[in-house]
Amino acid sequence: MKKPIVAAIAVAAMPLLMLTLIAGVVLAADENQRKNGGGAAAGGIGGGLKEGVGGKWRPWILKAGALCAKVTPAILAAQLEEESNFDDTAKGPVLPDGSRALGIAQFLPSTFATYAKDDDGNGKADIWDGGDAIMAQGRMMCELVKDAEKSGYVGGTIQLALAGYNAGWGWVDYYKGIPPFKETTGYVADIMKQAEAWTVAGGGGSSRFSDGTQSWTLNNPRSVEAAIAWAKDHSGPSSDAQWYNRCLAFTAIVYGWNVSGVDFAIDHYSVVPKEMQHADRNPPPGALMYWDTGSRAGHIAIYLGNGQIASNDILRRGYIDVVNADMIETKWGAKYVGWTPPYFPHAG
Repeated sequence: MKKPIVAAIAVAAMPLLMLTLIAGVVLAADENQRKNGGGAAAGGIGGGLKEGVGGKWRPWILKAGALCAKVTPAILAAQLEEESNFDDTAKGPVLPDGSRALGIAQFLPSTFATYAKDDDGNGKADIWDGGDAIMAQGRMMCELVKDAEKSGYVGGTIQLALAGYNAGWGWVDYYKGIPPFKETTGYVADIMKQAEAWTVAGGGGSSRFSDGTQSWTLNNPRSVEAAIAWAKDHSGPSSDAQWYNRCLAFTAIVYGWNVSGVDFAIDHYSVVPKEMQHADRNPPPGALMYWDTGSRAGHIAIYLGNGQIASNDILRRGYIDVVNADMIETKWGAKYVGWTPPYFPHAG
């Protein structure tokens, strides 16, 4: 970790009266970090991650950056550089309470336990496993973003979340904004600057989408790369039973929208401009595929590449699973209609 956790230092220097006044604020470094949440929003950095950033950890950064729409891979990568310079063996200084931050995301052990899962599938959630730590970092940041959005404090949602990660959300609450600690203000500024430098213009927002012969400008909150990662991460064992008859909602949410703005899946094909409608079966990864199921709604799914889609209800009612695209036809007897770029003209 490049910088010690400011909250532990600041608390030690504060007079007893001030500590009494902020009894609800996190006082130990471990507790400060535990209360951090995650995400990004107003004042955040949108877009994709510049090629090569993150080295061997890049796949995990992209996956963690797809956990919620406002915490981008570039933010997480810049944070990892600031915390450990991408070193999964990093150890922070020993804090006054005897604890120390560990690993690539510089978690205190008890904080890590709050957000950790066995994301790399090696049988344990380990603070020294870079994949586990980066995913825990993403979850924590997404929770912090929720805290920031609910707070109504000025300073920018992502900036507030980063301040919470560094100093503890208790201090953000106390100051009703970014705490005026030199360490924290510098931490936030450094990460925002680096994230901007590592953001590919068009990775999200005004990204270009191409099938090799045509290309289109999109304006989705989540980039194609991040959307595919999000869809995969929320399918199979990671899915929950909220998606029954919600195929269009799922595709919109995959791309970071709250609502698609269209009532039926098959109707979305019609609201996409004619020049974006394709009847062939060779869509680029990230495209939207459509079927006539014989019902009013029809069906839509996101194409992941290699002949596979992420679809609700196809294997389990209400759940998302990754299956071969032609299963919609072989299992449901549906008729393939075509594909379009992931364009959502009525979404919001």
